[in-house]
Amino acid sequence: MRRRRFLHAALIGALGLVSSGHTPYRQWMVYRQRHLLILTDRSDPPSYPLGKRVAAVLAAHLPASKARVTRAPHTERIASLISSKQLDVALLSPSDAVALVAGLPPFEAYGPVALRTLIALDGYLLVCRDDFPARHAYAVTRTLDLHGAELLRAATAGAEPPAIPLHPGALAYFEGTSLPAETEERH
Repeated sequence: MRRRRFLHAALIGALGLVSSGHTPYRQWMVYRQRHLLILTDRSDPPSYPLGKRVAAVLAAHLPASKARVTRAPHTERIASLISSKQLDVALLSPSDAVALVAGLPPFEAYGPVALRTLIALDGYLLVCRDDFPARHAYAVTRTLDLHGAELLRAATAGAEPPAIPLHPGALAYFEGTSLPAETEERH
């Protein structure tokens, strides 16, 4: 009798554990939709401290972004997250950004990924998918440009053009023009 109760309790506990396994994933999806996550690369040590500074500036001066930094184990994981539309923004070296856009090694498994530059920062490009909303790109770019002293960055404006074209929202900010019309809002 005790064994039967134990097995019954164990079965109920196992079912509860298995069924709750999906809840954290759904919560993670909501978290990613509500926070601007800046992807960095664990295998590129300088990217993380820069990503932390970017997130801190955005959190302080653009609080609606709820910016946070996150680290992927390697650039291929960044490619996976960006190409599958799980995340929007990454801090990449110009050579990695160009390789990802062209689908060159080590990113051939992810195909060419349509990226746009938001701003150049200390030898890195803050890039986003090309479907990142223009108003978000404008706000992020403006905030980082205005508070660049906190980042010790080389701004895109007036510098050598980035290897990846500017996002239309970032371009509108740097040129002082109005935002392009968006046909569909994602967020």
